[in-house]
Amino acid sequence: MTTCPYCSKPATATIIASPARVCADHAQEFWTGLLAYTHGRSGPCVKQDTVCDCVACEEHQAALLRAEAIASVPASPGDHVGFAMPMAS
Repeated sequence: MTTCPYCSKPATATIIASPARVCADHAQEFWTGLLAYTHGRSGPCVKQDTVCDCVACEEHQAALLRAEAIASVPASPGDHVGFAMPMAS
């Protein structure tokens, strides 16, 4: 078993950073900091009133636009429908 690069405790946890193997205390510190960072980047969402500028609302709005564009296109005729193709001369 390896030791934590930040202290002398056994490295029993994995984080998504370099070095990846750390002790439980430093893993908890990393994940707590990461969650605090991501929470701090997201602003308050006011979806009930209007669409705000948060990432979730922007992605939701983009998904609605894609679905609307797909719904406006008629279905393809399928492989059983023949069609004429002009010959190149």
